[in-house]
This record gives sequence, structure tokens and C-alpha cells, in this order.
Amino acid sequence: MKLLIKCVFLFFAFSLCAKQKVQLVPVKSAVQSENVRIYIVYPEEKEIEKNKDVWVQLRLRGYPIGNITNNDRAKELANSSLGQSIHVVVDNNVYFARTGPSLAPYDEEGNFYEAMYRFKIPYSLSQGNHFLRVFPARSYGESLKEEKCFVATTFYVQNKRINEKMNLSSPYLTYNEPSGYFKLYQKDPVLLDFYLSNVILSEDGYKVRVTIDNTIKRILTKWVPYYIYGLKKGKHSLRLELLDKNLKLLPGIFNDTKRSFNVY
Repeated sequence: MKLLIKCVFLFFAFSLCAKQKVQLVPVKSAVQSENVRIYIVYPEEKEIEKNKDVWVQLRLRGYPIGNITNNDRAKELANSSLGQSIHVVVDNNVYFARTGPSLAPYDEEGNFYEAMYRFKIPYSLSQGNHFLRVFPARSYGESLKEEKCFVATTFYVQNKRINEKMNLSSPYLTYNEPSGYFKLYQKDPVLLDFYLSNVILSEDGYKVRVTIDNTIKRILTKWVPYYIYGLKKGKHSLRLELLDKNLKLLPGIFNDTKRSFNVY
């Protein structure tokens, strides 16, 4: 019996050590132009859409999409075949990415500066209120972190029924990466990335809690991208929670978000 207990203890100790091999390493945000801006042209704030199929129109300034990002980080992470893109989050669903063609891709001198993009949300929406969040992203998924590189709005479908309550002027978190599928070579990292609105992280203030595969937990006090090392092939889950200084979850439907992704 003692031998059996010892074996069980060693098994769980070994399992715990194996799980702890997963590392979360902060990295600096990629350098970006201060001239990048994104705007939601349609739907307008508080707009009531008559149909469940909703069209979106965006204006993006100073940021070319469709190409692979030209920096060192693009060589370290998995890149999307879409290249640089616009990430679109409806309510608290997984983002979908959009690129071109644009409606007006060049200025009068033929130089890229501002472009218009129009597309339909790829699924029907229920009646009532909905939330739209958009931001440009690098080809490897990292969101641009300047204030005017992110925009959000509330709109309605068919009527003004309230499905979810969310104050876009309060602190909230937008989950970005990881999601989907990642083909990784040995020791390659997976990008962890999110966007924060109306809040600043600090050692003695707001924080973000990360939970990987329901067991590995980390408290983040810096708003930067992170590299996740040590993930094995297969399906994984990741949860992000926006917390106050007492490590209590902040109210808001976006502030506790869980996603699954696959490494192969």
C-alpha cells in the first residue's frame, strides 16, 4: 500500500512539473505608425438594422492589409495566409478577419493612405442589441495598440430588446489571440494578445488573469503581447479575466472570455 501511495504521489508530481514547463514571456509591442486610424462607418451607433444579415463598412487609414508583416516577429510566429488584416469581433464571439478588396485603396497621387472596406457579418444575429469591435492586426495576429487603432459600437437588429448589458465606457478586455489552428515547429511560441479599453494594468491596480488548459494560471500586470512556450500538439484552452486590485472580476460580458485553439 505504501508503495502504491508513493507511486501515485510521484505520478502527480511528475504531471505537475510537466504542466509547469509552459512559460508565458512578455515581449514588447511591435513598432507601429502613429498615423494608423480605424473608423466604423456603418452600422452607426444605436442604429436599428431591419434584417438579421448585417453589413459593416469600415474606414482604415495608414495601414496596408493583405501582405505579410515586414518585421522580425513575423519570422518568429505563425502567419495567417490573409496577411495583415482587420479583426472583427461581434458581441463576444471569436473574431473573424477581413482584408480587401477595398472600395478606395489609394489617394489622388496613387499612394496608399486610406481605404474603405465593406462586408457582411458571416452569420445571422438575433433580435435586439449587439456589439461590434474592430482593430487592425499584424499578419501573425498581434493587434495594434494605439488608442485610435481600436473602435467599438452598439447597434440593434430589428428592435431595441436588450440581450446583454455592456457599458463601452467602462473598463473591458477584448480577447484576440490565440484562436484557430497553429502549425508550430519545435520550440516555436504561440502569441497571446488582447486589447484593453478604459483601463491601465499595474502591480497595485487592475490585472489580467490568464488560465491555460484550466490548470496553469498567471497574473499579468503589463499590457503587452506575450509568447507562450511549451504547448504540446493538440487542443488547448485559454481564459482571460480582467480583475480589480483585489483580484475580483470586473463586471462586463467581455471581461471573462475563454477560447480554444489547436496546435499541430
